[in-house]
Amino acid sequence: MKSTFFLALACALGLANADEDAVVTERKISVAAFVDAGQVVHGVYVNDDGTNAKEVRDVFMNRDGVGLTYSGTLNGNLHMNIGVGGLFWKPFLTTEAKATKKINFGPGISEASTQYDFNPRLTVKFGYFGYKYNPDATNLGEYLLRSEAYPTIIQNGNSGGWVWLGNENKSMGAKVTWDLLDGAFRQDFLLFSEFSANPLFDFSPSYVATWKVGKGFEIAGGFSLHRWLSIKPSATTPSGLANTVAEIPVTDPRDAALFATSKSAQSAFSGGKLTAPENLVSSFKDSANNDIASQVWDAQGNLIYIVTSTGDTLRPAKETKLTFKAIEVMGRASLNFSNLLGIDEKVTGPFKLYGEIAVLGLQNQPYYYEDRTQRMPIMLGADIPTFHLLDLFSVQMEYLKNPWPDFNYDQYTYSMPVPSLPGSPTDYALRKQAGFYNRDDLKWSVNLQKTIVTGWQAHLQVANDHLRVQDEYAQPSFMPVTQGKSDWYYLVQFLWSM
Repeated sequence: MKSTFFLALACALGLANADEDAVVTERKISVAAFVDAGQVVHGVYVNDDGTNAKEVRDVFMNRDGVGLTYSGTLNGNLHMNIGVGGLFWKPFLTTEAKATKKINFGPGISEASTQYDFNPRLTVKFGYFGYKYNPDATNLGEYLLRSEAYPTIIQNGNSGGWVWLGNENKSMGAKVTWDLLDGAFRQDFLLFSEFSANPLFDFSPSYVATWKVGKGFEIAGGFSLHRWLSIKPSATTPSGLANTVAEIPVTDPRDAALFATSKSAQSAFSGGKLTAPENLVSSFKDSANNDIASQVWDAQGNLIYIVTSTGDTLRPAKETKLTFKAIEVMGRASLNFSNLLGIDEKVTGPFKLYGEIAVLGLQNQPYYYEDRTQRMPIMLGADIPTFHLLDLFSVQMEYLKNPWPDFNYDQYTYSMPVPSLPGSPTDYALRKQAGFYNRDDLKWSVNLQKTIVTGWQAHLQVANDHLRVQDEYAQPSFMPVTQGKSDWYYLVQFLWSM
């Protein structure tokens, strides 16, 4: 007991002495406020399992926010940032429910971080803070840390629908930055927690390297071991029929003909073998819209399927549990024409061409994720010089050939790493055949920024992207409000700070 007391006393005296020697410099308090206002000119709103999707036109959007940030430096090498704020927001649609008719207020923490500089080239930062590895990406891009691989979900702004403009990913974690070659080569070692999407709090060790080549060329690459450090492994790789893909041999020609001619089962049946999630097998319909098979359990407790018309028993030969875990990789490049051609950017404004590509899941998983090219978003963008008529004029395009709907209902509601299918497998097969899920392959965004006076900026974004909005319970929409080729919205932001 005495030793514990004296140890505590020694620590207290040590901290006291440290406080006496501490020198706090660069203290700063900054205040910022913003107003977002705009319209979804045409789109679709989905905040359930897809059965009540609403076509929307000219829906007004507005929210107002304020933030207060304190920053300071201790002894020249320990930097601290503490930011708090609040947001006034209204549910996206007004319905008969009273909760949709009022303006809500949500307080929050914008940052709580500390950074220690070992030397000018090596720093470590941890806490809750933002990280952005692609400075050229104003809206689209930034896939490595704010996207989901299984299911393949790309976010806009910050996930959860709280941030509409900007694509800096904010999360809880740590970052080690190591600069080499006089700053031409930069390495970021990252460990961030999943803060917005189920399963929550999984950690993803990641690495990003950036190399400045000459005056005008920059390349970068990185990887993320997405959700490899699971807080709850059974949530990251769940059990259950919906998450277990079975490989079922089908030897009877009559049974094979049923699956081969079924619109809902055709994509799951090949080479005498049915490969499908176990909960879907009993949902496959024949040409007369009857169930092909029913699921039962045998005396040993094993799952089997009985073919309705023949009475044959089908047994899974292999069962695979799908997982949220993924290896994600990213590469990007930018070409600064102003620097390359010796043009003064202060005269022309930004003049760049840039791009980013990612693979959201190097590993294939059966049935849903058998082609990694369907998990490869590609973004191309350009900053167009306006000779300071604007601070920034940016145009971005994105292409992703994903055959599944950009729909995360099952992930949000049941924490399942599967694409959500509105309706039955037959409904999905018919929609896919009609090209319904090709409408969102191409996304675009136009961004304009202008400093009106010092401390006052205006920002305009016009886009068909991955914007998700919130209902009266702060639940984000499960699909982007812009899904079809003719869907688009615009947002204006006024930001003032001091």
